[in-house]
Amino acid sequence: MNADGNYSWIDEHSRMHFITTYSTYFAQDLAATPLKHFEPVDIAYNRRLIEEGKEQDQLLAYRTKGEYWGKERTVIVTYNPASRRKQEYTFNDKLEVIRQELLSMRTKVRDKQSHWKNEDAIKERYSRMCEQMHMFSDIYELTFENAADGLSMSFRKNAYLVERKLSMFGKNIIITDNMDWMTADIVQASLDRWQVEDRFRMSKDDELVGVCPMRHWTDSKIRCHLFTCVAAMTYLRRIELKLEAAGVKRTASDVMDDMQRLHQTLVMKRGSRTPERRIETPSKTQAEVLSAFGCFVDTGGVLQKTKR
Repeated sequence: MNADGNYSWIDEHSRMHFITTYSTYFAQDLAATPLKHFEPVDIAYNRRLIEEGKEQDQLLAYRTKGEYWGKERTVIVTYNPASRRKQEYTFNDKLEVIRQELLSMRTKVRDKQSHWKNEDAIKERYSRMCEQMHMFSDIYELTFENAADGLSMSFRKNAYLVERKLSMFGKNIIITDNMDWMTADIVQASLDRWQVEDRFRMSKDDELVGVCPMRHWTDSKIRCHLFTCVAAMTYLRRIELKLEAAGVKRTASDVMDDMQRLHQTLVMKRGSRTPERRIETPSKTQAEVLSAFGCFVDTGGVLQKTKR
């Protein structure tokens, strides 16, 4: 997506727009914007947090402009406190692992152990360790000195780089050509992209509408198989829309998993030759789904249509 040609094509079509995320790695100064410039945005996610008494976890946003892909664009930096806490915990844990390893390396150099007498080889080991942990090697500064009694090693943490990394945690950058949209609308649209991504994941889910495995060879059967998968995805989306219209905001995957636990049994009454089907009492969430489709389970365990 992040190719100049793609955005040029979109710019040439007045009825098409884009909202995309941009890697903080390529805009570190922007990602390090102080939090004093951020403010909460009026989106569904934040409103829910307020209702739950978690105002401190609200998503914050900072809006500015910048030139990207040959034109001025609207740029929004979002900050998620919950994401920041998770990233900071992982980062500090990795820092401690590296520090402990450096202490061990320093001891081996001091004891003049074999394979620990060459400065370049030690730096290479350190860089390789950082690479395996997905950390920058300059997060710690290594210093070597050659004295009469041999090589010595010391290290210290790069405080500036650590603070800069911490200031970027929890941040995401959104870029759009929608210059007139409200900040909340842009942030909400970016968050809603999960629906598209979820459809792709769903297409590979063998428990829902999996395209794979493809157990067909002829073109006609493959076309039929693909049509069935797409039709199933369409029905799943229709289920979500039906539930949403009834005030039930749940994914089709979640609903299917829940409704699979609504059991039924066959009851044979004395003197009868025909069994009767009975459904167990649905849970609150199961009853909500049935109600959204105009049905309910009566006290006798029979599925009934809701009278209008």
